[in-house]
Amino acid sequence: MSLSAQDRKSLEEIHQRFLSLEKSERDFHFDAKKLDELKKLILALSSSANPDVSRLTETTKHLTVSMSLQHFINFSLPFERLLNKNLRDDEFLVVENDRAEKPHETLPLVFVLDNIRSAFNVGSIFRTAECVGAERVILCGYTPTPTQGQVEKTAMGTQDYIAWEEGGKLLECLESLKEDGYRIIALETAAAAQDLYEPFVQEPTAFVLGNERFGLDPEILKVLDETRIIPLRGRKNSLNVGVTAAVAGFEWMRQWQTK
Repeated sequence: MSLSAQDRKSLEEIHQRFLSLEKSERDFHFDAKKLDELKKLILALSSSANPDVSRLTETTKHLTVSMSLQHFINFSLPFERLLNKNLRDDEFLVVENDRAEKPHETLPLVFVLDNIRSAFNVGSIFRTAECVGAERVILCGYTPTPTQGQVEKTAMGTQDYIAWEEGGKLLECLESLKEDGYRIIALETAAAAQDLYEPFVQEPTAFVLGNERFGLDPEILKVLDETRIIPLRGRKNSLNVGVTAAVAGFEWMRQWQTK
């Protein structure tokens, strides 16, 4: 049975209250007044002609100020699923526990992104780059920048902690990096690519990632020092570009730290 306009409106408001409480919860204790307000909204669903909606009123029996955050999230899931919500990280992650102190010195690692279409992927790579202690992120072609809302949301604030710049044309960007002493490594599914887990040359490195569908242009091959591929055992021959950046970044960091 489909949702009526009123049901959807009510569920949206309840969903937003769940998210707000999830982000504001402290020390496994919920604000009693805000929780009561949420429960009243849920109880009002009893008037719905849709049984999938009206039965959600049973949830109120389990919403107490002493419940754990995990239990609270479990009770929010039926509301999300009725709304067919696919939540982004920025909608539910609590980030207040990030370290306040200045991190260790950055590592000589650069992520160069060329014609990445997805703002979600770009934001994800920013988080990876900051977490591994990379030096910076360079955005080439039509890759979206953190000034665009979706990148900023997915980056979860990391765009403020790591240097980034717009690099213009990829070939010129890579030639400039090479002049500055960086080893240029493409992360591609090329036939002649080297296994990611083989030892890296211990010198400043720039990882290059291309468009999610088309990869890197052939002209870029002339400036590459090498191409790396992540060994896979499944039927698919590649990972999401954001996941690829994470796997490669952490492996490079591991090798750098153990040199």
